[in-house]
Amino acid sequence: MVGLIILGVIIALIVLIMLIPIGADVSFGPDGFAVSAKVCGILIKLLPRPPKDPNAPEPPPKAKKPKKEKPPQEDKPKKKLKLSFTKEEIFALVKKLMQGLGKFRKMRIDRFKLHLTVAGPDPYNAAMLFGYVNGALSALAPLGVERFHVDDCDIYTALDYSMEKMQVEFGLAMSIRIGQIFGAVNTILFGALGILIKNRIRLKKEARIAKKEAAAEAAAQETVLNNINTEDNSQPDERNE
Repeated sequence: MVGLIILGVIIALIVLIMLIPIGADVSFGPDGFAVSAKVCGILIKLLPRPPKDPNAPEPPPKAKKPKKEKPPQEDKPKKKLKLSFTKEEIFALVKKLMQGLGKFRKMRIDRFKLHLTVAGPDPYNAAMLFGYVNGALSALAPLGVERFHVDDCDIYTALDYSMEKMQVEFGLAMSIRIGQIFGAVNTILFGALGILIKNRIRLKKEARIAKKEAAAEAAAQETVLNNINTEDNSQPDERNE
C-alpha cells in the first residue's frame, strides 16, 4: 500500500512538472537587445547583464595548480560514422521531423511586436523593400494565426524617405509547456533513431553481399587462371618435336 502511494505521488509530480509553462521574452529596440526567461509567468532577466557594483569586494585570486605533464600519446585514427541514406530514408526523417515540430502548434505567443520603418538613401530601393516586407507579412500572417495561439499582435510598417537608416522595434514573448517539449523531442529522437538503426542494418547487409560477390568474383578469376595454366602445361613443345 505504501509503495502504491509513493508511486502515485511520483506520477502526480511528473504530471505537474509536465504542465509547467516555460518560455522566453525577447525584445530589440533603441535601448538594445534584451532576453528574459519565463517560468510560470515569472521573468528571469538574462541579457543585458546588470552592471557590476564598483564598491563590491573582489573575490580572492585562486591559486593555480601546477600542471601535470602527460606522457605523449600516439594519435589513433578516429572511427568515422558512415551514413548513406536512400531517398525513402530521407523522406522518412523529414516526416518524423515535421511530426515532432507539429507538436509545437499549441505554442502560445503572448506578445508579438514589429514596428518597422523602411528608409534609405535610395528611394527606389526603399520602396521596393517596403513592398517586399508587406508582401511577406501578408503571406506569413495567416500561417502564424493557424499554427499558434496569438494573444497580442502589434505590427506596424511605414516608409520614410527623410530618414537615412531603417528603424526596427521587435518583441516576442512565447510560452510552452514542458510536456509539449518532451513530446516533440521524443517523437523526433525515437523516430530518427529507428530510421538510423534500419540504415545501419541495411548498410551492413549490403557490405556482406558486396563482400560475398567480391569473393565469388575472385574465386572465379582464380579458376580461370588455373584452367589457362593447366592448358598451357598440357600442350606439347613444338621445338622438342
